[in-house]
Amino acid sequence: MIGGSLARRYARALLDIGREEKALRRILEEGEAFAALLSSSPELREALEAAHVNRRDKQGALEAAAAKLGLLGSTKSFLLLLAEKGRFAELPSILSELKRMVEEAEGIERVEVSVPAALDAAQRESLRSALAERTGKRIELEEKVEPSLLGGMVVKVGSTVYDGSVRTQIQKIRENLKKG
Repeated sequence: MIGGSLARRYARALLDIGREEKALRRILEEGEAFAALLSSSPELREALEAAHVNRRDKQGALEAAAAKLGLLGSTKSFLLLLAEKGRFAELPSILSELKRMVEEAEGIERVEVSVPAALDAAQRESLRSALAERTGKRIELEEKVEPSLLGGMVVKVGSTVYDGSVRTQIQKIRENLKKG
């Protein structure tokens, strides 16, 4: 496995290419489509990752897959580079970094919301709107249902956590009672 910094460098290079070609989102989506094809096709993975397969055969397999998916030349070139370097195992971490970078460039903030029961559409929209106003970004909510919270919610925006759960409030009351 390569380190996170190398995955970031690959992602940064793809981001720069996507900006130049005005195809940021498309390059990300093509990378994700190829990764899905790669994980669903052991034969393709073997052809691209095996050391005993020569470069020309790897290139042929990749060209066929790229044609099937209708990939841009830049996406195909990037995937050929990964094949040459033997780094297809790192494609998921590269794409994860690229997705984060693309969303940042598009002004999107992913927010994780933990709640004791699923939010209804009005609650979800109200929360999204309040967070968008606070952050100045377009909010993508990722909702996790955790019945142990009892009530309230825990919202994670980047590295900041807002804990308004009933469970935490009860813990604070207990701690205060023990002190007094």
